[in-house]
Amino acid sequence: MLGNKLLAYIAENYLGGESQQFALDTPLLELNIIDSSALFDLVDLLRREAGVTVPLKAVVPNNFKSVQHMLDLVERLQSESRPALAQVAGVA
Repeated sequence: MLGNKLLAYIAENYLGGESQQFALDTPLLELNIIDSSALFDLVDLLRREAGVTVPLKAVVPNNFKSVQHMLDLVERLQSESRPALAQVAGVA
């Protein structure tokens, strides 16, 4: 599950491996778990793991407030790309 991969990645890279009390709704920015430079690491992780391209305009704090917010972003991006893929395939 993508949520578990994100939790593990953040715990390993930004919490020194400590994952106790860390959940999908933990406020990452509010607790200074990640900073602005970490956003781009997470964007790359989302690209690799979920196969989505996060446009620069979507790299905003609200989309990275928590792991759940990132999962919501991925879901939105995937749903936005489905109609475009259907048109390319001629299934519109």
